Amino acid sequence: MPSPYDTPPDGDFARYIEQLTRPPPPVGAPATKRPPRTPLPKAIPAAAKAFAPLRQVVQGALFLYVAWLMLSAAVPLLAPWGALVALAYLVFAFLRLRKLPWRNLLQSKQ
Repeated sequence: MPSPYDTPPDGDFARYIEQLTRPPPPVGAPATKRPPRTPLPKAIPAAAKAFAPLRQVVQGALFLYVAWLMLSAAVPLLAPWGALVALAYLVFAFLRLRKLPWRNLLQSKQ
């Protein structure tokens, strides 16, 4: 006999807990089955799409910073070159982001 505390094989643990905590139906009433959950639509706002290149540059800067910290900790002779690496990344970011329509992006939508 399976234990009532075993998780279901499909792994839907939340629904399993809901079934365990739901009060039992009345004796004469038929059991109701809930419809399956539908995922929420993933609509991306226009402003988020417009600022995607900026987000990528910021993520790249954070990644480069952490990688540089780890590399300079492993090889201390590289630590003084950090300012040059940061300057090179700033030039890269400027060249990548200069073609964005900044005036249109910063206007409020009415």
